[in-house]
Order: sequence, then structure tokens, then C-alpha cells
Amino acid sequence: MKHADQTWHRLLLAAELASAPPSGPTADVYRLAAYADGAVGAAKPECDLLLPHWDSGLRWADANNPQPDDWLMDGGVRAGVTWDGTFYRDAARYPAGGPLFWCAYFKPGSAAGIKNGFWFNFGSGWSHLANDDPAQVLAGASQRIYFDSGANVWRLVIEATMFVTNAVVNVWTGTKSGGNDPIGIYTRESGCDPLASLTVEAA
Repeated sequence: MKHADQTWHRLLLAAELASAPPSGPTADVYRLAAYADGAVGAAKPECDLLLPHWDSGLRWADANNPQPDDWLMDGGVRAGVTWDGTFYRDAARYPAGGPLFWCAYFKPGSAAGIKNGFWFNFGSGWSHLANDDPAQVLAGASQRIYFDSGANVWRLVIEATMFVTNAVVNVWTGTKSGGNDPIGIYTRESGCDPLASLTVEAA
């Protein structure tokens, strides 16, 4: 019985240690290794839903002969900046994330506005911070890395915003197990982009 009790206590301790959050150290900035625009979210036909279509309802003026009813038939949103694959930590703007949460919107000096980091173009799509409010990161589409304590894994999420409806689309979600920081290879779990893995590195 004593041996059984010792085994049980060892199992409990192992489970407790396995669910403990990483101890760090962690950096303020991480990025996707070898990232270039189009690496994620540009696959066809899987991510075709991110592109504007003739029936999307979105319209854009023709530069040569602008008309209010011109259909948008090009790449879509031209405002904002192109995402460079980088994630930032900012506990002051998003304390709910804690020290193990990084988001593309948190670049130092970024502010509300289409060209100040709260509106990103990437691949075939774009993302926008809900109401330009950092406290609403999870209410809109965002690119983020965080430690999922419930599943005991690091999670990488890349989302896009649908044209007209602004519905959130899961472009790519993956996880990696172990490690005291988010650096490593993430294996795809879901999303419209079939890319098998992405690697996170220190910036």
C-alpha cells in the first residue's frame, strides 16, 4: 500500500509540474522565421474565401474613372500596413493576456488608425483590431502567440477579417509542446491555410 501511495503522489506531482506555466525567461518580441508576405493566407483554393468577390458587396473607386458603383476586383483593402510576421508583448495595453501573450497589434508606438499598426494586410486577407481597442484583442481578428494553460501548449493563431461582414476567419492555428518560451516549431491544427508548420524565433 505504501508503494502504491508513493506512486500516486509521484503521478500527482508530475501532473502538477506538467500544467505549471513556463518559467521563462521570455522576450518582448518574437517573429515567424523566414516570414514574407503571402507565406500564410495566400493558398488557393483553401483561402480563396479571404479575397473579395464580385458578389461581396465591397466597392472601390476606379482610379481612372471613379464611379460609386465600381466593383472591387483587385487585392482588396489598400489601407493599413503589411504585417511582417512579428509579435509584441504589452501587458499595459492588454493586462488580461498576462506575461505569456504576444500580439501583432502591440508594436511600440502603434495607435488607432489604418496605418499605425491596428490594421494589417497579409496574404490574401487583412485583419483589424476590434474598435481600435487593445482590450478587445479577442473580439476581432488578430495574430497572436500565447501559452494555453488549459491545454498546456504554446498556441499560435493567425486570423483574418472577412470583407463586408467583418467575420473572423481562422487562417492558421497551431501548437507546440514544451519549452519556457514560444520559440520552436508549431504544427498546424486548423485553419484555411494547409501549411503544415510554422517556426517562431526570437526577434
